Amino acid sequence: MQHEIQRFFRPINPNLHIIESDYEQLQVCVSMAEAMARSTNSSLYIIDYNRKNFLYVSPNPLFLCGYTAEEVQQKGYAFYMEVVPEEEIQMLFEINEAGFNFFNRQPKEKKLGMTIEYDFHIKASDGHLHLIHHRLTPILLNSDGDMWLALCSVSLSPASTVGNVLLTAKESSTHWIYSFEGKRWKEQANIELSDREESILQLSVKGLSNQEIAERLFIDINTVKFYKKKLFQKLQAENITEAIGIAANLRLI
Repeated sequence: MQHEIQRFFRPINPNLHIIESDYEQLQVCVSMAEAMARSTNSSLYIIDYNRKNFLYVSPNPLFLCGYTAEEVQQKGYAFYMEVVPEEEIQMLFEINEAGFNFFNRQPKEKKLGMTIEYDFHIKASDGHLHLIHHRLTPILLNSDGDMWLALCSVSLSPASTVGNVLLTAKESSTHWIYSFEGKRWKEQANIELSDREESILQLSVKGLSNQEIAERLFIDINTVKFYKKKLFQKLQAENITEAIGIAANLRLI
């Protein structure tokens, strides 16, 4: 298993030149993660790519699959080997390698503003599979610009399938979607929503029907249908549930 676990770190520099005294500054990172965990429904953890383990794991039972936060922290990436379906482990290896290869090609000043996110299943203690949304962003780099610490948030996914790999960069006008078929990143222009489209999406999140949205916005129901059709085209979605999931992943709402 240890050999397989190392595949999570295959594209990462094996010598980050982090010394023990560098770890003295990390308590503030852990304290901030603990504070964030108290104010969100997401599970949070900090990956240490130097020691190849977890520096912190929040005690959110929904995503710990029957283990305590301390047990998951001790297991490190072995936790995922236990709770992720085998075929999806291979997908995670591919995402990791493609993501880090992309990340390593970027200039150092751009790296801290990058985020990668994707969906996969974890098996709960009762055997039920939960589709989760995993989002990872750097906290600290070493002096060479290699990833040292990363903050990960885990939430229930709004998607219906695994994968959906998205990479974004702060202040960039584009984002990148990973193609498993082509084994490459596809660059796409960022999507912009009009105020009306955003309002309709936000009201749809609350479960309002077309008629209720029309009454809330003082417009005709056919206008609501028109804007929803535009949203489906813009987000490449088949229905409003899928459109909400895509918009949430792109942080448009």
